[in-house]
Amino acid sequence: MIVFRSVLRELAAPFGSACLVLSALLLLEKVYRLVSLVVGSRLRPEELGLMLAYLVPQILTITLPLAVVGAVFMTVIRHSLDSELVCHRASGRSMWSYATPYYTFGILTTAANACLTLWVQPASYAKFTDLQLDMVRYRAEEKIVPGEFNYDFGGKVIHVGSRNPDKTFSSVFIADRGYGANSTVILADRGRIEVEQASKQVVFKLQQGQILYQDPDPAVFRTVDFATLNYVLDLQPGEQFEGNVLWSIPTDTLISRIEEGGVDAARLSRLILELYFRITTPLACFALSVAAVPLGIFNPRSGQTGSFVKAILLVVIYYILSIGFTDAAYSRAIPPHTLLLPPLLVIGYGLLRLWAADHDAHSLWQLIHPPASAR
Repeated sequence: MIVFRSVLRELAAPFGSACLVLSALLLLEKVYRLVSLVVGSRLRPEELGLMLAYLVPQILTITLPLAVVGAVFMTVIRHSLDSELVCHRASGRSMWSYATPYYTFGILTTAANACLTLWVQPASYAKFTDLQLDMVRYRAEEKIVPGEFNYDFGGKVIHVGSRNPDKTFSSVFIADRGYGANSTVILADRGRIEVEQASKQVVFKLQQGQILYQDPDPAVFRTVDFATLNYVLDLQPGEQFEGNVLWSIPTDTLISRIEEGGVDAARLSRLILELYFRITTPLACFALSVAAVPLGIFNPRSGQTGSFVKAILLVVIYYILSIGFTDAAYSRAIPPHTLLLPPLLVIGYGLLRLWAADHDAHSLWQLIHPPASAR
């Protein structure tokens, strides 16, 4: 038990350092994009910290498995270099007893990652989406200057006569910047910019107006009167909301929708796939911890370069398998439950390698065909 607690404590420092460094690196790109929005688009800078905080759970689901690999490899390699593994085997203990704290560490990090993917991440992503939409709405309100032509909305030009105290606009004019055969012109007495939570879009809600479009006869214009019209704003560059609506659905709600059914087969398959994705993502922590233990064991006389190469290959192969199975499941070429295969395959490989190490075999092939001297 003393050795068990000692190994767990030894894993904590490299795990925390690796997680912190990797998360900071992934956040740098997000910080650059968000700061660009604040500086170049007149968005509220006080929202920047909140948006970064909402992105942290999503970042951690990626960095936790990588940090587990780094921590396990560094610890096992240090034990190999200091001949602690030799002492462990000389005391009559098996490699399975040595691997127990690493497996426990993998289970603990898997549980932490499961809390992130199943509960924290959907909630934070929903708040991030709402905040992003609110910032887009704020930018749209600020960009529209009464009495001027505004060109910050995709291929459209917007002109308003005045801005009212209740945040509505009067005498709204919307037209295509490049006029052509299919161009339309929208005129409205008043309008308000709001966020549609259901569709996750920023819309210009217009009232009492007309839509003018060209008839096949170039000399004739047609008009359509409307009482209300929801016009979706297309903002540029890059601030337009792009995201997966399913990511923000709470896991309990997701399970309820799957059990209730009532949707088409494609939609139901997408819901099931999202649930499996949230379940299998944390398993990477346990799978990589199991596989990393035998790969980190080496002879001190042979050097440690090969172990670092094995660590990199382990991570690359696992994520190639995971991405491949995920893409195939999204295209409905394979059922969603096959997402469990990549972590199960890596776990099986790690257990076989540890079994080989426990039998003093350098490879699995030696267990099947031992050398003549060992027969």
